[in-house]
Amino acid sequence: PALVLNTNQGPLPRIADNGRTPMQAYAAPAASGKFRIAIVVRGLGISAAATQAALDSLPPGVTLAFAPYAHDVSHWVAEARARGHEVLLEIPMEPYDFPDSDPGPHTLRAGQGETANMDRLTWALTRFTGYAGVTNLMGQRFLSDSDALSPTLTYLSRHGLYFFDNGSAAQSVAPLVAGQVGAPLVQSNAAIDTIQTALEIDHRLSDLERAARANGSASGSAFLYPVSLSRIAAWAKDLKSRGFVLVPVSAIVEQPK
Repeated sequence: PALVLNTNQGPLPRIADNGRTPMQAYAAPAASGKFRIAIVVRGLGISAAATQAALDSLPPGVTLAFAPYAHDVSHWVAEARARGHEVLLEIPMEPYDFPDSDPGPHTLRAGQGETANMDRLTWALTRFTGYAGVTNLMGQRFLSDSDALSPTLTYLSRHGLYFFDNGSAAQSVAPLVAGQVGAPLVQSNAAIDTIQTALEIDHRLSDLERAARANGSASGSAFLYPVSLSRIAAWAKDLKSRGFVLVPVSAIVEQPK
């Protein structure tokens, strides 16, 4: 209750009076290790069968992102957290080919105006509780617009949440804007299943290992395609023997300076 502001739209995350943030309270346990890798699997909650498959196959270290339009999403989030997963909320953001690609009626739009976007952001944030941060659902255009993104990241930071840029927007200015407004952020190194074959996904996972060895940490994202779930699960089984640890995103968040 200390982390929730009850509104007409639903429960909105807040920083508790003692300074504790949702990012801290809902962070999943993180294994210790020199080279850390975070994986986010997106799109949970829409399909019950696919969501159940993700929960049954993925190790707890994988962070799970739920769409705000999901049916019975609170049930799935509770199940995910009970199994040790950190949870993210997906925020619909405008892609370049909008409306041909449409993230839904509550999409944050570039050039739309701050009030309209904050109303839509608040709607998404009040769908369920228990998430440590948020990530983008599409959003290639929105993430390239610093004027639109700045108030969004400011708002998220003031509510104690981190932002995970899932790597789908090649021209994203999220790291730059996060630094300017003091918002905690993780930018994905890559979407690992842009090409949905086992071989390509395995190559992208190997790329993450190289990035983690070079930088201390790395992160990647994937959709809950069956091939993505199976390759991530197989890759994670002997990750520790290769000198890496799988951690939730909160373990590698860049804190604002």
